[in-house]
Amino acid sequence: MKKLNRNAFNEKLIHRYYFETLYLDKKERINLVPPSLKKRMKDLNLIVPEDVKSFKNYRADFSLYFKNDPKFYPVEVKWKTSDLKKNNQIDALRKNRGFLVAFDQPQENDIIDCATINKDHFQDWLIKRAELLVEESISDKVETKYGSGKWIVVCRGAAFDNFDKMEQLVKRKFGNKTPKRFWAHKNSRFVMKNMLNLRLGDELLFMFVKDKGGNQAMSALSNNDLQIFRAVLCKVTEPYYMQLDGEKSTFFEGKSIANVGERKWPHFYDFSINKDEDYRFNKKEKVINRKLIDNNLKRVIAESANQGGVLQSLNELQMEDLKAMIRTNIFDKG
Repeated sequence: MKKLNRNAFNEKLIHRYYFETLYLDKKERINLVPPSLKKRMKDLNLIVPEDVKSFKNYRADFSLYFKNDPKFYPVEVKWKTSDLKKNNQIDALRKNRGFLVAFDQPQENDIIDCATINKDHFQDWLIKRAELLVEESISDKVETKYGSGKWIVVCRGAAFDNFDKMEQLVKRKFGNKTPKRFWAHKNSRFVMKNMLNLRLGDELLFMFVKDKGGNQAMSALSNNDLQIFRAVLCKVTEPYYMQLDGEKSTFFEGKSIANVGERKWPHFYDFSINKDEDYRFNKKEKVINRKLIDNNLKRVIAESANQGGVLQSLNELQMEDLKAMIRTNIFDKG
């Protein structure tokens, strides 16, 4: 008899669920750690998948880092508690404050801490994320159409220099004509909400701006002119990932930080600059009259700028409007 394989998902799916829920769901994530850690979840700083921290022939599924705590908590995520069988894994978890996460209830004689996944919450998450997960799975195996997402990053201040330094590093490694680029964002739940929705081929606009109203927080309702010094239209070539080692891993930190849990800029993505779509207004900044911009788009621009240049989603009309403004009366094309 040939039975149908009824296990349609592999373990990586629940790893993805665990990672996203810890970052984005402040209510449910408390249930995904053992009782001893519930009160500490407000201080959770970083969730690192397959951390470079290793034990004897073993690397945990996740390492949890908390504020003001130099040590980390290793985590194994399984479908059921009995799937954790290897002695080296069990010993590493037991001796290093680690724990197991699974769908079933732990046995009374379990020698390590456990947390239980709520099946209904997992199912709701899967329904909401199904389209993205399917697209990512297919695009990982075969070439597919480009993503349809539209994103903007509005940079002020130090971001100007960071972008230039990043380009110098990339060109040194891959040559002056390479379109390859990378970027990172500061660690926060606000940042991760959009970072985890990036897709391969999504359209991305970097705008380097100055508000004529001054250097204070940009008002979403302001009609002050917006000075644009550079605008770069790109395609996402590698959606969200963590860079844990190498020169790039601490590039935006400004110094070497050995402890992964102390890093402030761990969240990366790669992109390529579209041909002839790097606009540099060197002779005279380009001024956009914000009275001509609708209130929703002004809010998006202000939120990105005020949050340190975070990713913000645009609809197709907003992206086309911004492109038209940028491409009109170009002073100097880089």
